[in-house]
Amino acid sequence: MKMTDKIYVISCSQDLASMGLDRKRSAVEGMEETNLSLDWSTVRLIPVIADEKVKFQVGETLIVSIKPIEIPAYSTVIQSFYGTNGMGHMFCIGCLTFKTHADDRVADKAMFQSRVKAPVMKGDLLGQVLIVPGKKK
Repeated sequence: MKMTDKIYVISCSQDLASMGLDRKRSAVEGMEETNLSLDWSTVRLIPVIADEKVKFQVGETLIVSIKPIEIPAYSTVIQSFYGTNGMGHMFCIGCLTFKTHADDRVADKAMFQSRVKAPVMKGDLLGQVLIVPGKKK
């Protein structure tokens, strides 16, 4: 992929539905293949905690606000499959504003899918992530 190729970011949010949209597609610049040096000696294991109550139907996937998680520039986020929520699966963490790996980021949202009809409560563990610090090579 060349730096001149257009790359599009797809943003999804329940808030877009109020405007009659299901997603927003935006062109981004500055994304390219980057070599990183990851520091596995200082990995942080962080619980992902719901910061709001969200009601789920069986099989429903929704975006849930979480307690903010700081992610330094060039760090990599890896989902742990241990220490999860028994009612469903967390797929990812992030924020509603697109950021690149070169930016410091704060994840305040998680995408969660429930296997049962039940609410996620404020303070519930959704899953865990590993934050691996890195720098551009």
